[in-house]
Formats: sequence, C-alpha cells, structure tokens
Amino acid sequence: MPAAILLFSVGHDEKQPELAFGSLAVHSTVHVSNTKGSVLAFGSFRLDIPERLLLANGKPVPLTPKVFDLLVLLAQHPGELLEKDFLLSTLWPKTFVEEANLSVNISTLRRALEAAGGSHFIETVPKRGYRFVAEVQDVSPAPEVSSQPKEGTSLPAGSNSAQRSGPSSLRWMAVFGIFLLGIGLIYIWQADRNRSPEKNFEAHSIAVLPFRLLLPSAENSQDAYLGPGMSDAIIRKLSYVQKVTVRATSAIEKFQNAHIDPLAAGRELKVDVVLEGTIQHVGNTIRVSVQLLRVSDGSPIWADRFDDYFTNIFQLQDSISQKIVAALSMKLTEAEHRRMAKRQTNNTEAYQLYLRGRDCQSRRIPENPIEACITFYESAIREDPDFALAYAGLANSYMDRAGIQGSSDSAAHARTAAEKAVLLDEDLADAHLELGNVMLREDWDWLGAEREFDRAIQLEPNLAAAHWYMSLLSMAMGHTERGLAEMMQAQMLDPASENAHDDLGWAYYLSRRFEEAVRESRIAISMDPESYSAHQQLGKNYLQLHRYQDAEAEFQTTIKLQRLYRGLADLGQLYALTGKTAQARAILIELQQRDKERRTYQSEYMRTVLLASLGDFDGAFQSLDDAIARRLSRAIWMRVDPDLDPLRHDARFDALLRRVHLLD
Repeated sequence: MPAAILLFSVGHDEKQPELAFGSLAVHSTVHVSNTKGSVLAFGSFRLDIPERLLLANGKPVPLTPKVFDLLVLLAQHPGELLEKDFLLSTLWPKTFVEEANLSVNISTLRRALEAAGGSHFIETVPKRGYRFVAEVQDVSPAPEVSSQPKEGTSLPAGSNSAQRSGPSSLRWMAVFGIFLLGIGLIYIWQADRNRSPEKNFEAHSIAVLPFRLLLPSAENSQDAYLGPGMSDAIIRKLSYVQKVTVRATSAIEKFQNAHIDPLAAGRELKVDVVLEGTIQHVGNTIRVSVQLLRVSDGSPIWADRFDDYFTNIFQLQDSISQKIVAALSMKLTEAEHRRMAKRQTNNTEAYQLYLRGRDCQSRRIPENPIEACITFYESAIREDPDFALAYAGLANSYMDRAGIQGSSDSAAHARTAAEKAVLLDEDLADAHLELGNVMLREDWDWLGAEREFDRAIQLEPNLAAAHWYMSLLSMAMGHTERGLAEMMQAQMLDPASENAHDDLGWAYYLSRRFEEAVRESRIAISMDPESYSAHQQLGKNYLQLHRYQDAEAEFQTTIKLQRLYRGLADLGQLYALTGKTAQARAILIELQQRDKERRTYQSEYMRTVLLASLGDFDGAFQSLDDAIARRLSRAIWMRVDPDLDPLRHDARFDALLRRVHLLD
C-alpha cells in the first residue's frame, strides 16, 4: 500500500470523503485500526485480545480457543448480565449446542482463573446467565497517528490555500486528488489480488492424519509404527499451542491403513485444516513428504519434503511442527515455544519400542495381549530410563491388566510407573492422567484424582482423555451436571469416535436422561454395528424406559457379539423385572458357574444388580460389599447408578457410601 494517500475532504461526514469547492479546508486522512479495548486488565490478569493471550502476573494462562472467546465476551461487558442464549448464539453461531457446553466452558474458565491466582470473577445468575464482576480497565496501547490539522481549521495565511486560488487552481487540485486516489485504489486492488488466501485464513482446529508408509518402508515390519508415531509426535507438539484445537491421536487412529480422502477425513473430524504425509525409510535415510490442506475448499496451504538420516527423526518432527505453526501464522508464547521444543527422548531405539507399545494397546488382538504391551514399554525404559512418556504408557497398561484380572499387584506397578512419569516430567499431561487414573480406580481418592485431572486439563485443555477422566470422576462424586458437560467436551474434541458417543450415552444414563442416552447409543452403533458396549448400553436404556422387547433384543445381540458376561446379567435383570423369576434365577446360577471357571473383574457387581432385581437384598449387599473390597470400576458410580435403585431405601446403602467417602 502507498506510504501515504492524500484524500481531500470537507464538512463533518468522514465516512464519505469528498471534494468541495468554495470555502475549502484540506485534510490528510489517516486510516488507523481501532485498538480500543484490545488489551484489558483485571486483577493480576492482562487479556491481549489480538494476540489471543491471557497473562497472570506476566505468565501465560493456557485456555482453549472457545474458553478464550468466552472470557473476551465477559470481560468486554463487565458488570452486565449476559444471557445464556446470547452466549450460546455468539460462541456457537449457526450451530445447535446444548446448554451444558456453556456450563463446562464456564467451569473450565473459572478453574483456570483460580489456578492462576484469580478470585471469584464470574457470577452465576440462576436460570439466566453470567456476569463478570471484576473491575476491568482498558490498557490498550495508544494508536500512532500522524499530526494533522483539526477538522474545520483553515490553512495558515500565506499558504497556497484554496481561498487564494482561482477556479483553474481548484480544478487542478481536484484532478490531482482524484489521480492520487485512483492510484491508491489500484494499488490496494493489486495487492489484494496478489495476497495469498492463506494469509487471511485463520485455522482454529487441525487434524494430523496417520502418515502413510511408502515402499520399501511397508516391507519392514518395524517401520509399521513410523507412520502413526510421526503423527502422534506432531499432534503432541501442536497440542501445546493454545490457539488451535488439535484432534487427539485416538481420534485419528481409525484412519490408519485406510485409503481415505483427507478432506473427507477432515470433514468427519470437523476441523479447519488437515495435515497428511508419507514416510519412506531406506537404509539409514528417511524421506517425509507433507501437505497442509484447507478442508473447506481443498486448497493447499503449505507443502514440503524432508530428507534426512533416520537418526535425525526427532529433528524432523520439530521442523514439521514449527513449519505448520508458521504456515498458519500462529504466534507462540515463550512457554509454548519451550514446550514444543522439548523432546521426551533422543534415543531412536527407545522411541520405536514405545511406538510398538502404543500400537499394541490401541489394537488389542490375540497376537498383542496386554503382557506384550507391558514388555514393549519396559524395553523402551531400559533403553532410556528417563523416558517419561514410556512410564505413562506402562502405567496405563498395568491398569488395563488390573481391570482385567482384578490384580492389586498390577495396580501397585501402575502407581509406581505413573509417579515416576510425573517425577521425570511434571508438565506431561499423560503422566498426571495416569496417576489420577490410579487414584480414581484403585485408591478411590476422589480429591487426589481431581487434582491430577485438573492439572492435565490445565496442561492440555484440548486433550479429550482428560475431560473423559474428569467426567468419570464427577459422575462418581454425584456431580452429574459437570460430569455430563465434561463428557460432552470430550465428545466435541473427538467427534468421529464411536467410543465418544458410547461414553456420552453412559453419562446420560447415569444422569437419568434415558432418551438422550438412546440417541447417543444409536449413533455409536451406526458408526460400529459390532460394538457390544453400545448395544448393551442401548438395551439398558430401553430397560429403564420399559421398552422390554427392544431391551431383550439388544442384550441378546450383546451376548452374541461378546460371548461372555456382557448382556447376560442385564438379561437376568430384565427377566426379574418382568416377572420371569425362574429365567432370572437360571441366569444367576449360570453366572455363578462361570465364575468358578473364570472369575471376571465385574462378577460381584453384576450379581449385585441381579440379586437386587430379584429382591434378595441381603445377598445384594454382600455382593456389593465384595465389589467395593475389590475396587471394581463399576462400583465407583454406585451413588448414581440407576441399576442400584432397589437398594437405596435401605440404611445399609448410605452406610456403604459414607465408608468410601461418597456421602457426607
């Protein structure tokens, strides 16, 4: 754009500059961007809106994009009551979202402000909305403007003013002004034509698809983990950037080994941009090709090819991540730069073993039992004893084994590994998740688990697993509204996952919103017709809605798909509630017989539900007491589980809740 464009105007209407004759005043009009309210201060916080940055005592406070937008709305209207409908329509324009989405973002914002040393800034007005009660000051920098005559001021005497000029001079001045204006407009038009569309494009969400392997890489079985490993590493680095939502590794795993259109994947994942790439590993060299695509129209934003030695794979991951940030014109804080540059390991052998452990966990098949996953992680740790991410993976595998076998020894190993992961890297969200998982499922330490999950969310606000864990904990403690909102947040961060809809259905079930639970279970089944968990959950909701024939069909499908306990106890519960006592007792006997052959980790709890349905309360309480003693995962929700309603009238039930600190 030209250094200066001279426009001639007169009068008081600056919206339409015009040429005037007669009594003329000459002004040089400078267009300055309006910075009013761009930087706001309240308490110890400084909110830089253009940079999308919140500072507390000079330190960045991590916020998701949506939570940041919510804070801006509140801070720009201090003292005003902002109605829920206004907030929903502003934050989610042209999109139907439930009110719980607003609740979870308000809750997340409150926790972030309080964790950073803030006081109670957000007031809830029941059934109406929210009010920002902090005193807000506008501390925006003053705009730089060139000195110019005030409007209506004539030029000094002795100057070549229009009043001393004749009609000919006025005409030439007018022509000259129009000439300059024309040149300026042409320059702006040409600059706009030459400006790449990507520079005007702001991405709020991105999916890094699994990298595809090219021959001869695909012939090497060890290379099978390079593609998802490269994607996972880039996802992890980009997750540290607060200005963009990154789909989690679990969200993109379904596209592994699938020849899918990247734009179709991007639409399914509901993101603005997708990154796709290929890897070719030959000898000691590696070639990585990547391209960043805009989902809306398929236009390329950036593409590049990297050739390097395989031992430099970590440098490749750094370079690709940094160039994605540059291509999307995202400015990083010092903390974000530091976290992106941090590496979990520099040992390529340890890294490959870790990738094999992750692959083993994500694709649990007979050839990949849980013991094999544990072995991969332990081997990675032997190669690099300071590999915090491998310890986190090991803790997760041990907790999986504890869930399958009911082994306290496995839980103890999980605790040791999780604590080591936190010790090695306090800023690793995965480490806090796994430590919180042990506290939740093994210790039933509700406050300790909440602390760890809160820390994980603070470190990575867009980590779907962190919100998932927080939902499970909130439901256990009886905070069903927050639990449902956290599960909705997890589902929003992983919209293409069948499990996300299945789990949201479970949260609806525990909240006793059975019709909505049916909807989510049906969505999960449409995405994966062979999901025995989704069929079982659908049947349980039908049972609560007294749709007994539909419930029986779903339980039979569950039994057929899994061929184990899932659905069998539920079928017995259905028979008991519909007066088919003999069939219900026959199933109870079958469950007891199967326990002798192979005791499962939920045996006692399933017997509790069936005995309660049959009216055998003494037997039900004995089984529930055994389930609590074994710390069965299903038992953590006994405070809200509809299946235990027949027992709630008995004083023994509240006594059990108090024993495990689920009731004051």
